[in-house]
Amino acid sequence: MLPGGGDLSLRNFSITEAALLLVTAFLVSRGLGVVRQVLFNALFGTGPEANAYYAASRFPETIFDLIAGGALTHAFIPVFLSHEKNHGQREAWRLASLVFNLLLVALTALVLIGEFAAPVFVSRLLVPGYPPAEQALTTSLTRIMLIQPLILGVGTVITAVLDSKRHFFLPAISLAIYNVGLICGLLFTLAIPSIGIYGPTYGVLAAAFLQVVVMVPGLVKQGVRYSFYWDLKYPALRDVMRLLGPNVLAVAITSTGFIVDTAFISFMPDKTSLAASRNAHLLYALPLALIGQTIALAGLPQLSALATAGRYVRLRVTMAKLLAGALLLSIIAGLGLYLFGKPIIRLLYQHGAFGKHSSSVTGTALLGYAIALPGTSLALILVIGFYALKDARIPLFASYPWAGSALEPDRPPAQIPHRLTCYPGNPPGRRRYRHRRVPLPELPLIQAFALKSKNRQRHASFGAHP
Repeated sequence: MLPGGGDLSLRNFSITEAALLLVTAFLVSRGLGVVRQVLFNALFGTGPEANAYYAASRFPETIFDLIAGGALTHAFIPVFLSHEKNHGQREAWRLASLVFNLLLVALTALVLIGEFAAPVFVSRLLVPGYPPAEQALTTSLTRIMLIQPLILGVGTVITAVLDSKRHFFLPAISLAIYNVGLICGLLFTLAIPSIGIYGPTYGVLAAAFLQVVVMVPGLVKQGVRYSFYWDLKYPALRDVMRLLGPNVLAVAITSTGFIVDTAFISFMPDKTSLAASRNAHLLYALPLALIGQTIALAGLPQLSALATAGRYVRLRVTMAKLLAGALLLSIIAGLGLYLFGKPIIRLLYQHGAFGKHSSSVTGTALLGYAIALPGTSLALILVIGFYALKDARIPLFASYPWAGSALEPDRPPAQIPHRLTCYPGNPPGRRRYRHRRVPLPELPLIQAFALKSKNRQRHASFGAHP
């Protein structure tokens, strides 16, 4: 509760307040994430069970990202706000119910298909280089984790509604509480060692459930009006799908790169490679979340409101400030990862089953992530700017020149511009690395955003729809 008697979960946050709140939530979440990862590495290191666990998360992550990831939030918020302004709250809740119903049906269908397709997907596409025993374990873990996108899909709609109202408190709490479920799963394994890798696997489901449950009270306080409404021709739904469709294609390209990346690593003679790369990504994800994701999440509702009101000059000024702040902070964070990444890995991770060799491989992978951080942070913010303008095509077109190289054995170039390629033919401890420079789309995207908003402003000045 606020000092004046108001409810903190219903407070409208400014961009600065929302960013600070989300940064705090991300810090708490990542702090708990460090505890989780230290426990996980001490129990499983970079061995076969760890590799199977990380590989198993690919399929559920792909399904969630395709249907109900951040793209849905970005597509939903601008349409929801404009629909509420033009047609009232009743129709806005009808749109939210329709999106929820459609999402639930789509995710349920994909999860059922995934349960049947998991053995073939794992053995032939995901980890074809692993021995049969590891493939079987990966398949088993995949089938359990496939329930997660169904749970998180429900939470995505709740998050989008609360974010559209600029009520960031409960979504921020949900970010922090996610790792609690994962830690509980690891503690079960610690208490009952026979559970093994299934402890953190079921912890993934517990974490997803906790993340959704904590946001439900905020939705109830908003006076949610759910209805089992089904109309695929509903105009506002078409607007959401128009924004979502191009991003689904972009996510499909990126997900293909992740899957090919995992398949390539499965053939490496050094079997610590997959777990090491995921540990490096977890360290890289901290500054990316604190800088790129928090600014993007905090800025989207206000950018959408400015675009809806036709205030395009203010929109460009706000976007310029967000980009400048993100660039400065991400350069500093990238230098920190580059200079101090390896000592941090040794301090945090090198315990129990996580040995010196695991630390060495993880540190090398982290170098490429550190160089990628500024570009990736800017890309996240630019994408939400186009979503505020209800245009998802330009970010998709910008990703096309890099689509082909996403099939190369490494991270998708949209996420890792300076990629570190490890050649599997080299023996462990003597592997050659090279940096692969990929052009960045950020500058053309900045120019395209400025031109897009100016064109909207010009049309608005002539009385056209902005």
